[in-house]
Parts: sequence; structure tokens; C-alpha cells
Amino acid sequence: MAGGVATFGGSGGQGGAPPSAGGGGANNGGAGTAGVTGTAGAAGTAGAAGTAGAAGAAGAGSCAGVFCEDFELGQIDSTKWSTPVMGGTTMMVESTTAAHGKYAVQFHGPANPAANDYVYLITKSAPAALAKHNFGRAYMYISLQRNDIDMGMIFGGTAGFPKPTYMSIANHSTGYQLGFIKLSGSPGGEVQAYPKGDMPVMKWSCVEWEFNDDPDQINMWGDGKVIGSLNNMTVAYPGGKTPGTPLYNNMDSGLIGAFTDFGFGFYDWHSTNRPAFDLYYDDIVLNTERVGCLP
Repeated sequence: MAGGVATFGGSGGQGGAPPSAGGGGANNGGAGTAGVTGTAGAAGTAGAAGTAGAAGAAGAGSCAGVFCEDFELGQIDSTKWSTPVMGGTTMMVESTTAAHGKYAVQFHGPANPAANDYVYLITKSAPAALAKHNFGRAYMYISLQRNDIDMGMIFGGTAGFPKPTYMSIANHSTGYQLGFIKLSGSPGGEVQAYPKGDMPVMKWSCVEWEFNDDPDQINMWGDGKVIGSLNNMTVAYPGGKTPGTPLYNNMDSGLIGAFTDFGFGFYDWHSTNRPAFDLYYDDIVLNTERVGCLP
């Protein structure tokens, strides 16, 4: 992790069930809080969702949305982010691998962890304008192909990590998984869709998404092209769902209630025999309309 300037890491409670369950059971337990160990010097479809707007960056002196983070402070901004960690995972702002500017945030997963692990940046005070319907963009880079059964990456949902109600973008096999997951309250459960195509590896990609609570759906784009959607027509897990029937618990709207927390990092639900890997994010934007990729 050369070029790093601020590191967070630690171990939390045992168990925990943050993004994304992907068919796995939820275990009780709480998230650890990262300690500072260094300091810095009718369901829609993705193709029809939103209109790409100006794609500026906070580092350029402007923000393309209502919330931006480009990590150009050279350290985690504790006024913006909480930093839950479980297991031997770490996060750091580093200057070796960045999509734009000088810095990006790196999340490291060690090889062969003893149990499932996670590490996240979670917004502390997301703008209220994002509560019902929101869009996001982040540049993302993963150091090798995870080929995971389920590794949560980006989420938006309620407070209460590691057991929120939320929408998720995750890694499944060599591609993506889009899910709605309810980990607290009754009935708990999830629905997932598996878009076609592989997740880019060893290169920066511009990932965009739409999280909507009315109707409940996810739309996703990669480098400006449609990746796929989760809605009441696309559910692949659990099997046997009739297309067009309500997405979850006889409901198609209001499943989240209000998006208050947005997370970036990873949670590996199936970490057995995992090789070490790194996941990077840069140029994060949240907005009330589609953001678009940087030139």
C-alpha cells in the first residue's frame, strides 16, 4: 500500500450482517470503529433513468451534485464519514492509484481471513434531498478478479449499520449483483438481480447508479453504458418469483422509508480461501439527478 497517507483498521464485534446478504444468513453483532493509525500530510429501466448532468469534481472547485468526495484532502474527512471495520481489513487515503487528482481511498482485504469481514466509509449527514430518490457516481478500481459469491460494495439505505435496510451494488461471480436487503425488523430478507457482463478488473471504471424508493428499483451504468436493473421484473434470487408481482413483502414502494446513509467499501460474505485484494474509490458524487462520468 505504497503512497498511503492515512490508515484506518481494526477488528469489530463478531458476526454482523451488512451489505449484502446475497442469500447468506444474518448474524448478530456490531461493527467496530476504525482507529486512526496514521495521519495525513412500473419499474423503470437503466436506459431511461435520469439525464446525465455536468460531471465536475470537488477537486476542481465545484461539486457536480449535493454531496461530493474526491479525497484531495489527503486523509479521511471525519466530518463527512464514519469508518466501521471488522476483521483485519484496512482503509487508507493513498497517492499511488487515483482516477483523478492526487488521491483516492484504498480498502484492503487480507488473504484467508478467519471470518467474514468488512470496511466502509458511511456518510454522517447525507443531504435530505436524497431521501426518496437519488443518483450516484464513483470511480472504482479492484486489484484482481474477486469471483465472489457475494461481496457488497456500494449501498444506500437506513441508519443502523451493520444491520440496515438498504439497496446494494455488490460483486457476484465475475459480475455485479443488485439487491434490496432488509436486515432488521420483520419480515427480514432480500431480493437480488444479476446483470450480465463482467466487472472491470485492474482498471478504473465510472460506476453510476440510481436508487429509487417510489417505485423501489435500482438502475446501474458502467462507463456510460447500461449494466442492468433491479425491479419487480428482474428478480433472480430467490427463485420462483413471478415477474411483475410486488418486489418484496407485497410492496413496490416505500421499502426503504428514507435513504439516510450511503456506504462505500466492501463486505465479504464468503471469504473462505480469499486471496488478498485491494478496492479503490475516487470522485464520489451523490445527487438528485444522474451525474455522468468525468471527461
